[in-house]
Parts: sequence; C-alpha cells; structure tokens
Amino acid sequence: MKTLSESEGEGALATRETIERTYRERGRGFLAWARRHAPDAATAEDILQDAFIRALANADALSPVEDLAAWIFSAMRNRLIDLWRGAGSKRKAGAIELPEEILEKVAVEAGLDPQDQLQRNEILAALEVAIDALPAPQREVIRAQALGGIAFRELAEATGVSIDTLMARKRYAIRKLAAALEYWMDE
Repeated sequence: MKTLSESEGEGALATRETIERTYRERGRGFLAWARRHAPDAATAEDILQDAFIRALANADALSPVEDLAAWIFSAMRNRLIDLWRGAGSKRKAGAIELPEEILEKVAVEAGLDPQDQLQRNEILAALEVAIDALPAPQREVIRAQALGGIAFRELAEATGVSIDTLMARKRYAIRKLAAALEYWMDE
C-alpha cells in the first residue's frame, strides 16, 4: 500500500515528465510567440525559461492541471505583462536606471538586505502560482479563509458547504502548497 507522500511523489514525477515533454514538443512555438511580443530575443528566451522553471519548481501543485501547455502560455503571458507594466510605470514615475552597485550600497546602508527582499518576492510569486494551480474549491477556501480572514462559519453560510468540508479543503490545499514551496524551504 502506497503512502500519501509516495502517491504525491509519483504525481510530481509524472508532471515533471509532462513539463519536459511539453518543452520538447512546444518550446519552439512558445519561443516564437514570446519573440513576437517581447522587446528583444533575450527577454523572450528569459520569459520562456522562467515559465518552465516555475512549472518544474511547482510540479507538485501542477499535477491537477489538465492543460499544462495552457498554464505555461499563461505564465509567459503574465510575465510579459509584468515586464510591460513595470516599464510603463517606471517611465510615468520618471524613474531613472541606477547601477546595481549603487542600489545595493543604499539598501545596505539603510539596513536592508536586498537578497532577502528578492527571495521574499520569489517565494510570494511561487506561492501565487501554487495557489492558482489548486483545484477551484481548495483555491477558494485558501483565498477566502486563510488570505481573506473570513471565518469558516461565514464561509459555510455563504457557500452552503459544511464547515467540515471547508476545513478538509483547506487542509488538502495547505499540503499541496507546502509541497509546492518545499523547494524554497530547502535553501
């Protein structure tokens, strides 16, 4: 009899194989799309690699995803949108580009560790991806109860789902999120 963690491990392995197969079979098409929309070829390649790296890092959480290619495309599109938004916001705010050494020096003198902030941002992005990959009922409970602070009783009344079922959904979601973020906890 297989334990739950062995079954999850097999699911993650199968998902990783699907991710690799998707990269081999559709990577060129994804890259072509990215090159048409990105400001340059290097950025297009970065967007493609970022999407597949995120998928591999979150293979446990992606096992319930039925259309992995669509998920990869969405991750690429979202990354491209983030890049364009960031560039537009910077221009509107009158931002100027400073050398990285100066930024690091200012941050260190202010008592901030830029590496900590970078890691926090990456973990939050991974968490967002993992939450988006949850089955809808689990995702809704996590967003409403854990992130939104809505009590189980209120949520049960609003949805018509029993408190026990909502608590079970949250428990399953937390297990999947923990497995998806295990990569970040090892570092």
